[in-house]
Amino acid sequence: MPVVSSQYWNEVHGQTPGEVRQDLEGLQVMRTLGRNMAWLLKCIDVAKETVPFPEKEPVRHRTNFIR
Repeated sequence: MPVVSSQYWNEVHGQTPGEVRQDLEGLQVMRTLGRNMAWLLKCIDVAKETVPFPEKEPVRHRTNFIR
């Protein structure tokens, strides 16, 4: 599973919208996260045209660990 990174914890702080807008570091982290997520989605979209999906095994084996 692809995981999109940013530059620090992906959160902003504040109890009201006005307080959240004052968290400049948190807002910067969210902008960076959004740009990185958009970039990754574009890369995945381009790769779908050139890189084939992995083959699935025909039978799914299930194990019951309770014996």
